[in-house]
Amino acid sequence: MYKLTREDVTWVSEESAAIRAAANPNPAVLRALLNYHKRKLRELAGCSPNANISGGNTGTYESPLTAAIRVNSSENVRELLACGADPTGIHIWDLSDYSARFMRGRDAKIDVSSFGPCHTRIHILEVAARKGITKQTQPLTQAELAERRTSFPRFWTEPNVPGQRLRMNKGITALEVAAGLGHEDLFALVRGAGADDSAWISASDQPDFDHTRPSSLSVTSPVHEAIEHGQHAMLERLLNEYHYSPNYRPMVAPTVAFPPLSFALGRCDPDDPNIRACIKHLLAHPDIELDLRTPIFDVHPLHLVVARHNPEILSFLPMPLASAGTTALGHTLLHIASLPLTSMSLNRESSDAVRSIHCARTLESTWLSHSQPSPLHLEPTRAAMQVPFHHINPPTPLTSAEQDAQLRTLRVLSDARIDIRAQDVDGNTALHYLATALNGDTRAIQLLREMEGGEMVYNTYKNREDLTPRGLWEACNGA
Repeated sequence: MYKLTREDVTWVSEESAAIRAAANPNPAVLRALLNYHKRKLRELAGCSPNANISGGNTGTYESPLTAAIRVNSSENVRELLACGADPTGIHIWDLSDYSARFMRGRDAKIDVSSFGPCHTRIHILEVAARKGITKQTQPLTQAELAERRTSFPRFWTEPNVPGQRLRMNKGITALEVAAGLGHEDLFALVRGAGADDSAWISASDQPDFDHTRPSSLSVTSPVHEAIEHGQHAMLERLLNEYHYSPNYRPMVAPTVAFPPLSFALGRCDPDDPNIRACIKHLLAHPDIELDLRTPIFDVHPLHLVVARHNPEILSFLPMPLASAGTTALGHTLLHIASLPLTSMSLNRESSDAVRSIHCARTLESTWLSHSQPSPLHLEPTRAAMQVPFHHINPPTPLTSAEQDAQLRTLRVLSDARIDIRAQDVDGNTALHYLATALNGDTRAIQLLREMEGGEMVYNTYKNREDLTPRGLWEACNGA
């Protein structure tokens, strides 16, 4: 029998006694603590099997159950579940608080603070409605498109990437923690105890999802967590034994609701052997929807691959390039391959280029285009107090290797006859983007000019700023 000390039953440094005991590989410590809790006539703060801590207050989400899962202790998990631990592994109001930070139309101030409870979902929906967003899944509004032109967003999501500035860990369920760590036996234990997974089994889009179901409120899923951490054996079991959907999109975070295949290709490293194994599992699934797009921005898996300038991955996927079509912003594969990697890859010395180009190719979710979220970066009083952002992120021209990779990708798209005439919501063609690069590649420009209709596009197609690719090239590189 383990004899508890005063420290064992004390809440220390925003860590409950139960969490500390659950993270101890010696199961006798947790058993003694839970027995001590049972003998008391009143609830002991910190000693309960549900003595969770909240990221909104402490900067991290943790429960005794998730702590036990992290140390891969089946004995501690069994002990907690037997004593009444919630198999969800996180309070449902914490899930709601965390996922509210991913809602569309939220006030930009939410993206500034990493800590403190978020506004309620009802409040954020009211804020969104005042911006013309009455449904989280409706098409992009004109106000949203206008805001993009004052910022420098990625082509695949909104200007303020949800969760971009959060320093807390993810608020996720015990099932997702177990899936990400590849602890298959612990996953089965928690699931067998009644943890909710109803949303993840069906891929049906439910904009009016049930806020009482933890699985609906999570911004991710066990499938996404297994993929992110390269747990391909866990993924195979989720898909084939538990029958989780290979097409699930977490609609509670609509602007970053990637289906699993797109998530693996765009948010992970598909060159990693473990991620590649996950992709193979997905491609082999009989129910996989290869052409499934993200909501809101209509991003196809091939759009994400082209953004990487990696033709080898393109050849690995069993989808014709023509199936990609355009995004909600009017981007074709040629557009995306031609976009600047970030705003620092754009020739910002040219006012014409700055007025014309408002979109980045990077798949990196942590890159910051501005030191403050959009549109707060436009506030003069705030901006006057900050170091000029170009001093933080200096100009970064593409290297020779990166230019060669872009050229190889463009050749593949040229051979596939992707339409060079296509213009996006800003009136830009792929040639407009290439012409404004910090170190413009004449080989890439010439390749696209030689496509059918390319010369006419180069000389005559005008964007919203009434500028042709030729005019932009001359402005950026000299007449």
